[in-house]
Amino acid sequence: MGERGKQYEDSFKRDAVDHLIRSGKSKRQIARDLGISEHSLKAWKDKYLSEEGSPQSRTRDERLAELERENRELREEREILKKSMAIFLKPRK
Repeated sequence: MGERGKQYEDSFKRDAVDHLIRSGKSKRQIARDLGISEHSLKAWKDKYLSEEGSPQSRTRDERLAELERENRELREEREILKKSMAIFLKPRK
């Protein structure tokens, strides 16, 4: 693990948080790879994600907007499919 009381530059902290968010790896793995404690990485993540307008928070907000858009589209498609199934399942005369 990292040295106790070691000071890291802000750019290193931000890069570590960005790597954590984008890589899909666990906090434990990222911390081990960077030689820092999981606690430090979590604290940095909490700090930078809470900042208004941070790149990470914008990324999170953009992802949320994308998922909401996708959810809306999928609901519309489902409704169309329901209606088309009703038409095709009607008994023919």
